[in-house]
Amino acid sequence: MNFAVIVTYNPNIDNVLSLLNILTDNDFQCIVVDNNSNTSFLKNKNKYSVINLEKNLGIAKAQNIGINKAVRNGADYIIFFDQDSTIDQSFLDKLTGDFLSVKKSGVKLAAIGPQFIDKELGFYAPGLLVNRKGLIHKIDISQINEPKKVGVIISSGSLVSTKALIDIGFMNEDLFIDYVDTEWCLRALNKGYKIYISNNALMYHSIGEKTVRLGSINCPVHSPYRRYYRIRNLFLLWRMSHISKLWIANMFLNNFIATCILFATQKNKIDYIKFLLLAVRDGLSNKKGILNEN
Repeated sequence: MNFAVIVTYNPNIDNVLSLLNILTDNDFQCIVVDNNSNTSFLKNKNKYSVINLEKNLGIAKAQNIGINKAVRNGADYIIFFDQDSTIDQSFLDKLTGDFLSVKKSGVKLAAIGPQFIDKELGFYAPGLLVNRKGLIHKIDISQINEPKKVGVIISSGSLVSTKALIDIGFMNEDLFIDYVDTEWCLRALNKGYKIYISNNALMYHSIGEKTVRLGSINCPVHSPYRRYYRIRNLFLLWRMSHISKLWIANMFLNNFIATCILFATQKNKIDYIKFLLLAVRDGLSNKKGILNEN
């Protein structure tokens, strides 16, 4: 059986309903896990399951709740979606077809994800490879003509076999939100699994609330609250043996540059500084899970 886990938090209603309609039309059993926001718009609950959490537990915990329900109900495959991803009717056939094609070739496959295009600026997100030193670097995947082996994919739109998921382990709830998919992919690689991007399945997706473009640099605009997790979680990743210290150091630099760009271009400058300081404080003290501002 094929299952879909969709995590929501104050979502765009039309987008979520469109996702659900396409998934149910293609015989996916859908589980919506909502992080304590309004789901009254989900009226056809005979067609899908809705789990309303009493507080925001983060994307990792919400995904794990959905995964556990899917596994209990006999899921063979699970596809994950964020609330801001858009697909068409052919997406699922294309993605599952490429998954099975790679699997039949004898690859120890953890997951396959789609190519995706940024909703706001319209560029193809690059593929992310991991080299022998553990560094992640970008490649152009807009013209690939067969599924491409990569190192890291985003969770939204990714198709995973339940057997691989159980072997690799579920999502790391300590991270709450950012780098959850990255950490899982790097854990899968460490266990000898491979990760691919489909050459046929295409998804539209938003990264950040909007994007600041400076020349060739695209900097997603996340709220100061989200920037907290992007910085604090790097300290948590530093303590994990399966993740390259060189890559984490590079990400610290990238995040410093991003923070400077956001500080220069966004109005709520004080908040960016405040949450940066909180992130460093909590990262050094190994604080996990949700932010406590006290």
